[in-house]
This record gives sequence, C-alpha cells and structure tokens, in this order.
Amino acid sequence: MRVLHAWLRGQPVGAFTQDAAGRISFSYDGSAVAPISLSLPLEGGWRAAAPANFLNNLLPESPVLRRMMAERTGARSTDVFDLLDSADSAGGIVFSSADTLPTPASDPAPRADDDAIASQIRQLRAVPEQWWASSPHARFSLAGNQPKFTLARLGGQWYWPNAAIASTHILKPSASGRSDVDVVEAASNRLARLCGMDVPDAGLAVFGGEETYIVERFDRLRRADGSVERIHSEDLLQSFGLPPSRKYDVTARMVLSLLHTADPSDRLSYEWVRRMAFNVSIGNADAHAKNYSIILDGESIRLSPMYDLLTTTYWSSTDPGLAMKIGGARDARGVRRENWRSLAAKNGLDPDIVEQIAVTTGRLVLENAQAAYDPGETGISERVAQRAVARIAEANKSLLPEQARRLRESMGLPSVL
Repeated sequence: MRVLHAWLRGQPVGAFTQDAAGRISFSYDGSAVAPISLSLPLEGGWRAAAPANFLNNLLPESPVLRRMMAERTGARSTDVFDLLDSADSAGGIVFSSADTLPTPASDPAPRADDDAIASQIRQLRAVPEQWWASSPHARFSLAGNQPKFTLARLGGQWYWPNAAIASTHILKPSASGRSDVDVVEAASNRLARLCGMDVPDAGLAVFGGEETYIVERFDRLRRADGSVERIHSEDLLQSFGLPPSRKYDVTARMVLSLLHTADPSDRLSYEWVRRMAFNVSIGNADAHAKNYSIILDGESIRLSPMYDLLTTTYWSSTDPGLAMKIGGARDARGVRRENWRSLAAKNGLDPDIVEQIAVTTGRLVLENAQAAYDPGETGISERVAQRAVARIAEANKSLLPEQARRLRESMGLPSVL
C-alpha cells in the first residue's frame, strides 16, 4: 500500500492511497472542515475513480511529457504518486510521500537567473517536451500540453519552485508549430482586462534576450511579509471527477447544473455565462472544462480569474468548433442571440439576462479589440494585429454584424465577412 499525504494551508487534510492493483482511494483527515474538491465531498459517497482523476488532472496529459517530467525531476517513475510527490502543483494542496510537510529547509529552491531562464525558454522552443529544468530541487506540475514552466518570485529574485517554495508565475514561450502564440495570448489577456473581465496580471517579458508570455498565478497570494500562500482551486474537470481525456465531453449544460447546485442563486451561473461569452467573442474554440476553474475557500466557492485566453482561430489549422456548444451552435461565427436564449431556457436561467450578457460582452470585445492589438501601444506587428482582429470580428458576425463590420473597416479590412 502506497500513501500520498495531502496538506492544505500547512495542515494535513487527508491521504491518497494506492493498493497493489494500482487503485487509488482517498480519506479525509479527522481535522478537515471543507472538501478539497466538489467531486470529493467531505461526507463521502464519491465515485471510485474520482480520487485518481483528481490527481491526474494536476499532471500533463501526454505520456511523453510525463516520462520527461520523471526524467528531469528525478521522480522514481511516471506513476501519479511519484510525479506529484514534493512537486509544486496547481491549487493549494501540497503532496508528500512522507508524513511531514516539505519545508524550505528540507527542500531548498535554487536561484534562477536571467541566463538560466533564457536557456529554459530556448530549450522549450527546441524541444517542446522539456518543461523542466534539470535541477534536483526544481519540481512542479502543470496540466495540459502547451509548453510552459513555472518560476517563484521571492525577494526580487527568481527561483525554481517545488512543494516547499510555491511558484508565482507561469511562462509560456511560443513553440514551433504555433508562432505568435505568446503575442496573441498576451493581447487576449489585455483585451479581457479592457472588457472588465477578472484576469491575472500578464504580458510579454524578456529574459536574456528571449521573449515569453508570463502570467502571475491566481492560485497564489503574497502575504505582507513577502511569503507566498497557495490558494486552493480546481478546474471544472476535477469538479466533475472526470479524467483529462474527458475535457471536451463537458457541456455548458453540465457546468450550469454544477454551478446551480453549488449556488442556487445562480450568481455563479450568470458570471460563468459572461466568461463563456467572452471566449466565444474572441474566437477561443478551446475553452474546455480544464480552462475554467473555481476557488474553494473553506465552504465558499467562487469562480477563479480567467486564464488560457487565446483567439485560437488566429491559426487557420485550428478547428473552429467550440469546445462547448451555445444553444446548439458549434461555431462562434454562427452564434446568434437566439442561441444564447436557448441555452438560458434549457438551463433554468432568464433568457433576457443571458442575451444581454452575451451582447454586452460581444460589444465590449469589438470596441476594445483594436486597442488590445494596437501596434503603436503594444509593439505587436501590423500583420498579427490585422489577422487577430479580423478573426475576432468574424467570431461576432452573427451576434453583432454591424459592429463587426465597422471593426473590420476601422482596421482597413474588407467590410464583407
């Protein structure tokens, strides 16, 4: 029997166990007062696969990436217990095979200077699977498949993170096969901020001559003394207790049902609709269940700031089909007011309110898109700006045809969509 201890805010919250057949279970510590996941309620009764799925959603999805993670971090194997042991992972939980909490004294974090960070960026561009720096104390885990790595900013210095030293930032350089992704993601985040969406601080940064997109983690809180506290969160796939392979199977209806159960007032539901409307309006076809998260603060639940915002239709090779249909519409270019009203009616929400949310969000996106990609203010090339704004206008052509046409004309693009 193997054990992986779970710690939250420095206190034991429970333990995951793995039997000889590889089955993973979970039990709460007697002192636990709130659940670590909506799929693992404090009173029990969860599905047998929920504990394993909760853990697997904290790791990269690709077996190749997991092998690379084990090799570069010194983990004993690609087993989920070995990969998460003493790693800095998303959310507030620290995992350890030992029954003692990792501390900076027991697991120090090495400095990462500009040259080392630049080297890591170049390495990622050359070999997109090499997310991890080869340091015995640099251990982190990130989900997904896009090349990225984490750093901790402490006392004006950068460090490689681990279970004892929480990361504060995620860096996502452009990799071969999807050029401009760092520029487009930075602009998408800027556009969200201009539209009044809740987003973390993010932008482009240069380390040793190498540019990268960098975003401050929303699941971290800097205390007054400069130390960093982990904030507990989970993505919606973890909330459903489903494995990473099911991230595109979660529908808007499923999410709204989950949020209504957590918050019968539907405040969370309407706010989530606004976030989904933003993703639709920027042409983000990859807003699946792992790209939305909730923050679990004791017994209260709130939506996390938005993340992984990207006009995916910028790249013509990307499937324009939405990860979640809107009232039957699969493509942002075909989403109309009636689709939003249909979504509302089928989920017990007010169609007038949902339509207003979608239209208002779309208008804000179209009104601010040019500023978010302004070459003079941002340094973005005219080529990138024109292509991205054209895709945003196209995403809104059925919802707000006149506004989309005017945006194209203001960018010197053909007015016919």
